Amino acid sequence: MILYVPKSFSLTKSLSDVHLQSYSKNDHVFQNHNEKIGYALGVSLGHYVNQSFENQKKIGIKLDKKSLLKGIEDAVSGNLKLSHQEISLILEELEEKLKNATKIQIEKKEKENFIQGESYMKNFSKVNGVKKTSSGLLYLLEREGEGEALTNDTKITVHYKGTFVNGIEFDNSYKRDKPVSLILKDVILGWQEGLKYIKKGGKIKLVIPPNLAYGEKEVNGIPGNSTLIFDIELLDVVNKS
Repeated sequence: MILYVPKSFSLTKSLSDVHLQSYSKNDHVFQNHNEKIGYALGVSLGHYVNQSFENQKKIGIKLDKKSLLKGIEDAVSGNLKLSHQEISLILEELEEKLKNATKIQIEKKEKENFIQGESYMKNFSKVNGVKKTSSGLLYLLEREGEGEALTNDTKITVHYKGTFVNGIEFDNSYKRDKPVSLILKDVILGWQEGLKYIKKGGKIKLVIPPNLAYGEKEVNGIPGNSTLIFDIELLDVVNKS
């Protein structure tokens, strides 16, 4: 994302994400409310610019703040030092550079995710009671439950908690206090395989490698090559077709 303000830019969010420093109520006297509005918009935009600088620095792109501020000043005054054509070409080049740098960072993170997942699974496989299937799925049966075995066409109701290998939680139906009903064939392969080891009333922990979860690329906020951990409780078998 280049430093121009995107359509999704939120004035209030840019402030809530940043700690405001050096505030002194008596530093400046505003003549009217319109001056305050203008100042507030400027501060909000300034924080967005700072955030953009920091984000781009993380992917190896360093920009000159003085030049950027001069560009804003000249745009407001209408006294541009570059033609519109030159500006468009430069921004296109920057956009391409940002895309390439971001791609490199994402690929690096995906490799790290895979290595961390492999390490976690190696350690978890040593836990007493953990079993590994031929597909690479790890599971720990906490309570088998009772009733008929599940098939891919079974409609079930579950409570679950999902975490990454670093312990960060990404989903939790318990916290929402709302169980989820689903048909087994509609979920990721790790669930399709793992939930067949329990029946109604059962509980299981699944450690699912990327190839049985969301794969190598990011999907719905799940980073690429993520090994996922699920604690799942099978509350009910709603019906079977």
